[in-house]
Amino acid sequence: MFLRNLRALLSVVKHRNFTRASEEVCLSQPALSQKIKQLEEQLGVALLDRSHRIVRPTDVGEVYLEHARRALNELEMGYRAIHDVQDLSRGSLRVGFTPTFSAYLIGPLFKRFYQLYPNIQLHLRELSQEQLEKDLQENELDLGLAFVSHNAEHIDYLPLFSEVLAVAVGENSPLYSKEKMTLDEISAVPMALLSQDFATRAYIDSYFDQHQLKPHLAIEANSISTILDLVKSSELVSVLPQAIIEKQREMHAISLVPSLPERTAALLLHKTHYISAASHAFKSLMIDEFMQDGIDSK
Repeated sequence: MFLRNLRALLSVVKHRNFTRASEEVCLSQPALSQKIKQLEEQLGVALLDRSHRIVRPTDVGEVYLEHARRALNELEMGYRAIHDVQDLSRGSLRVGFTPTFSAYLIGPLFKRFYQLYPNIQLHLRELSQEQLEKDLQENELDLGLAFVSHNAEHIDYLPLFSEVLAVAVGENSPLYSKEKMTLDEISAVPMALLSQDFATRAYIDSYFDQHQLKPHLAIEANSISTILDLVKSSELVSVLPQAIIEKQREMHAISLVPSLPERTAALLLHKTHYISAASHAFKSLMIDEFMQDGIDSK
């Protein structure tokens, strides 16, 4: 009963209203409200401020929520530990990954994992790096595939390979036969770039700023497939991970001089959370695939 009340409280705080929270915890709104009241009566304090349209935790509620989240995470890890099967005959694995990986890495990678461990149920989520790190901290994920960062102190980053960025051109572009481009050349052509909610875009903007260059931005899109279609069907160029470009039949990767920045792809793990047998198996696969032979050999 007490745990259900805690989960009800956390759901209300997450959604900031009772309607969505009631759907998540499969309770009617009156029943959900009653559980919160029972919890407040047990503690002798008001945990939620209901005086506004958006429900918020009180100051006391914020303090209590910090401990409640930690306690539920520990209980969840305990549950996973006792139900973990070391021979991998069953189990589950929750993995988050940043968007550019979906275009060239996720399919082949999880195909291999599924072939090795067909009884492990996979839960895959495409997320921004910021959200991925947050979900790892809150035990919403077991592992992450993203980039080395130093923003989250409780996360370990296991370097896997260097991701190289390149200029992407389609068959319709007069630049298709080129192998290298200069800054002057790239500044003169119209570009289609990923939107600023992509980590890749931050690297591109930083490169242009470093060289005091303002690109000719014609189109901005929040979809990798849209950028690929635009480049293939027009004279627009883009900047994308070279591994994505090389998978496209009607596209060509051009090196930029000076070189575009590289970034280090990594496997992300929480430093203190329970690591299941499935997580260990996935980590071993990553080491075999990338740290020994490298991505280019696959």
